[in-house]
Amino acid sequence: LAARGSRPLVYVYRWLDTLHRQLLGSRSSASFLDIWHPRSQFLSEFAFHRALLASPFATASPESADFFFVPFYSRLALGLKNQSARAALIATLRRQLEASPYYRRSGGRDHMFLLSSGRPMELLFGEALPLLADAIRLQVVPPSRPPDRGAQSQPLAGLAAGRWQRKVVRVPHFVPWLPQDDAVTAGSKRRSVCLEATPSTRLREALLAPSSPLRRVPGAHVRPTGRSSAPAHDRRRRAAACAARQRLRTCRFCVV
Repeated sequence: LAARGSRPLVYVYRWLDTLHRQLLGSRSSASFLDIWHPRSQFLSEFAFHRALLASPFATASPESADFFFVPFYSRLALGLKNQSARAALIATLRRQLEASPYYRRSGGRDHMFLLSSGRPMELLFGEALPLLADAIRLQVVPPSRPPDRGAQSQPLAGLAAGRWQRKVVRVPHFVPWLPQDDAVTAGSKRRSVCLEATPSTRLREALLAPSSPLRRVPGAHVRPTGRSSAPAHDRRRRAAACAARQRLRTCRFCVV
């Protein structure tokens, strides 16, 4: 692509558009669409999909595409109470991939999909997962365990162990852009480095300790926090007012 001197073009499949709209409108998706709910971080699958469609990299012509994006809102689908609806999503994904001449041409090596959750991949993608073994994986967090290649009852039985370690590209969690963010400039960030967190790991304990070198950085803001017993809506209100979002607006570097 660099030798060709042009940007890569991506064709975005539309197979699941109707089922995805139904999924986004379901009651189980409400918490994912609430930007102050912790589940909103899993909107990367939806946000990346929509951003890619609006970008200059998207092409309406599969013949001119360098890559193919396979949208599948796996984490939202996992939250469905209606298991038949989730099964329909996975079955449609598998059926359409198997029927795609562009997938068959490359064996999926020029196809991309996004993984926003650390849940086991066979749980998220079910029977369609073996078809994605050679695809490019855009990954927010690593799976809680590698795909199960053991028991013959698993969808990954017989796959080569190394195939799942290839072509992994890390992408960030979803973070909404709010109107107040437009007013933030480099000069308005008064603090150098910020850390507000529970001391839940050894690294955090060391960084939050009174003797932490982080505290000696000029302009640093370091504060340990505890788990709140306040109702969820109160926690979200505080988050909107003064927590993570405020640190992003006032700190040049945020530690999580």
